[in-house]
Amino acid sequence: MPQVSIVVPIYKVETWLPRCLESIAAQTFRDFECILVDDGSPDGCGAICDGWAARDARFRAIHKPNGGLSSARNAGLAVAKADWVVFCDSDDALHPQTLELALSVQAQAPPNTLVCWKHGPFPEALPQLHPSSESQTAAQLFDAGDFPSAWSKLWNRQLLCAFDLRFDETVRWAEDLDFTTRYLLAILNKARQVHFLFIPQVLYFYEQQRPGSLTVNYFPAKLSCEFQQLPQLLELFHQLCDNDLSLWAPFCRHELFVLLGFLSDCARFETETPPRERWCKIRACLALPCMRQFLSLCHRCRVWPAMTFCARHGLARLCVFLARNCYKPWYTGTIRAWLWLKNKFYWGWQAVKGLFARGKG
Repeated sequence: MPQVSIVVPIYKVETWLPRCLESIAAQTFRDFECILVDDGSPDGCGAICDGWAARDARFRAIHKPNGGLSSARNAGLAVAKADWVVFCDSDDALHPQTLELALSVQAQAPPNTLVCWKHGPFPEALPQLHPSSESQTAAQLFDAGDFPSAWSKLWNRQLLCAFDLRFDETVRWAEDLDFTTRYLLAILNKARQVHFLFIPQVLYFYEQQRPGSLTVNYFPAKLSCEFQQLPQLLELFHQLCDNDLSLWAPFCRHELFVLLGFLSDCARFETETPPRERWCKIRACLALPCMRQFLSLCHRCRVWPAMTFCARHGLARLCVFLARNCYKPWYTGTIRAWLWLKNKFYWGWQAVKGLFARGKG
């Protein structure tokens, strides 16, 4: 029985698929199986899968009607045999030492440990890597952008089976985040503790410029999907961070930027929706109970004070504009000063109106 099952969901990636499969075949750790899930791809992907399965016994091809990314990953999980599972998107690639380094770190890890690794764009030349890892908190991983993805982790298949965990096929966006969050919550509910070991070397190479990729294209469902994940995320980090604001801060900093960035995208890209409806949609998101709870946490952690203030007080237009400029400290400082002056002017005007009102009485 192989030690690792690599699940590759495949759909309309004929140009990039050979590069992905070559990177898997080149792994220095040889004891693996690669499950190629042809998700009803209309191009030549099915033939490529069959070709690899015919010439390398470690590769297995599955053909199914199109059901989406989560459906394809679930089909691969259903037939996986190894103790460990790795996901690889078909337009991306693995470093030749990915499995070797991940398993060497996992072998020395305590129980209930999630091994993660760094990802990045394709390099000009592959570097030679050495085993190394560092303990990190979930908030640090989240802040660095390494928390949500399914393809940057070594998954314990026994735990997946024990918790009956699969990808939610109804979630069109952020399905990786949903899967990771439910996996960690299941471990915490059983063991009350989870560890994170991070390999600070790029073991996964991604292709973000592929036409049709959901990563680079905005669609309205992205906004609702992102906010649907927030209550579950808050539950997870409440268990991981308790009341330690130093642990909360990295999570709040990253998630606030992501959420307000999506609100900004809604305002900019949903041009077929009338402006008034767009702003009503943004205000409705800001008014969600989970968002109010999250903004209160951001306020306590002093995360992006100007943006937090805008979001908490429903200043939607200014809020989404700040989301696009939050990496400009001078701009944030200017907005904070402007809000302070506006606040003073407002209460001063209220006091003047009160004097006149008393005078009339």
